[in-house]
Amino acid sequence: MQMDWTTFVLEVINFLVLVWLLRHFFYRPVLAVLDARQTRVMAVKDEAATLYKDAEALKAQYDARIAAWSTEQDAARQKLDQELLLERNRSLGELKLTLADEEAKSRARGDAAALVRESSFNRQAMEEAYGAAAAILQRLASPALTSHIAQVFGEDLAAMPEEDRATLQQAVTALGEQETIDIASAHPLAEATRRELTKGLERAAGRHLQTHFREVPELLAGLRVAVGQCRLDASLSDELAFFRKMNRHA
Repeated sequence: MQMDWTTFVLEVINFLVLVWLLRHFFYRPVLAVLDARQTRVMAVKDEAATLYKDAEALKAQYDARIAAWSTEQDAARQKLDQELLLERNRSLGELKLTLADEEAKSRARGDAAALVRESSFNRQAMEEAYGAAAAILQRLASPALTSHIAQVFGEDLAAMPEEDRATLQQAVTALGEQETIDIASAHPLAEATRRELTKGLERAAGRHLQTHFREVPELLAGLRVAVGQCRLDASLSDELAFFRKMNRHA
């Protein structure tokens, strides 16, 4: 069998032409697509890393604020205790001098006056403590704190005592078909947080619920849930109002 060199040369030429066509019209576009995909993957990874760093920075900032708030609160309480102790000692000293110079009836009036003064000092000190606490909490109010309070609120819903759960279910049962659960927050809540709150309320209530979210800056931080006549408070403004109410009753 003899080799046809002309056919062989033509086959080689055809092969080279095929390789050239594949190189210019197939491999290069494929490589370009792969390079573009690799670039997008790296960009996504970089963005994810940036978001993670931002989240870590926000968490560190929040932890620092909580620690600072706790330190300021302890300092304010210690200062208040010292002032009350000094004032009490001063009042007792004045009372002793008065008792030494007056008769029994005058001493009784002095005792009553001392008690009135001490009560006034206590009320004034508590009002000052309330003002200091309110100022600190207002400075700490932030969307991050609202989000954290919403998370804690969801955990409390999951661990709600049976008595409270029964009260909530009764309030839900009393709602009309078109009525919704009003959820007011001091700052806008993320969509995921809204879904978790709705699911938590539905689990506690034992049925599907229609919820309506709105922003109420007066809450300072946190949220307030209204289920008909039943209200669940988890905000700084409500806590401050409760603190002032208890102070006045005391």
